[in-house]
Amino acid sequence: MSELSLVEKFKAGAPGHPFITVGPGSDCAVLNWPGNVDQLFKIDQVIEGTHFVLSGPEAATPFQIGWKAMAKTCSDIAAGGGWPVAAMVAMNLKKGTPEAVTMGIYDGLIACCKKFNIGLAGGDFSSSENGISVVVSLVGTCPKNRAWTRKGAKPGNALFVTGSLGGSRAGKHLDFTPRLVEAERIREIIPNGVRACIDITDGLSRDVKHLCTESSCGALVYENSIPISKSLRDLPRSAALTHALNDGEDFELLLAVDYDSGNELLEKWENGRTLTFLGELREQDRGISIRGEDGVERPLLDGGYEHVV
Repeated sequence: MSELSLVEKFKAGAPGHPFITVGPGSDCAVLNWPGNVDQLFKIDQVIEGTHFVLSGPEAATPFQIGWKAMAKTCSDIAAGGGWPVAAMVAMNLKKGTPEAVTMGIYDGLIACCKKFNIGLAGGDFSSSENGISVVVSLVGTCPKNRAWTRKGAKPGNALFVTGSLGGSRAGKHLDFTPRLVEAERIREIIPNGVRACIDITDGLSRDVKHLCTESSCGALVYENSIPISKSLRDLPRSAALTHALNDGEDFELLLAVDYDSGNELLEKWENGRTLTFLGELREQDRGISIRGEDGVERPLLDGGYEHVV
């Protein structure tokens, strides 16, 4: 399996986009960017042994590896309140990887691109004695000067979360849908109402902390409001809650919203999509707490994923 052969196969199926004037095949892609929007730019990766495994009961298919690599990068664009435009992909393959595996990864990448109208602008291949890794760089758009960030939330803002939490270990982390459509709809309903946003990848307990740290706020989360994944319904409530708070890779959006805008959001939110009022932001010196079913507030301990380097 030669690099040139792979490049030709990847070029043949690469989706285009109106902004891409030069795509795969040249040293650089060329994008014709409109002046009335801001660019969002994100790079992310999936690595064998960290983000997926290839053997055992939790083994990922090649398609799932490609889908996850593209979708997790899209999730960050969603957290910025934007929409992806063009992707660049760098793939490192373990020497001897069968071509069917490589093309399966490619099929997953392309499926995600096609679902969200993302152009594949180019990429790079390499090989080594190590495992498979896929790196995706993604550019997107958002309204001028209106990107969502982790900063900007204030005491009194309401906390909302999309979807459900705690299902990643049951397989959600390999086949999730990034919340691009939900982010787009939230912006439509409350164009100026979102004050801060983060996608939940390290676990709710840690990502609430990330948002609060960047916005210099405290928070109160209502335990009864946490939307727990159906995959956890056979577990005791306390165990299911631990997974929902700490497992990570849910790829849901955690948003800080003006209270009035939050009421409007709930009133206009369509049935069939989950959006949950989760709690509220408070003054920073009050810390980050969770109110239990007994009505008692306790510190929300950070039990999320730790990135060790």
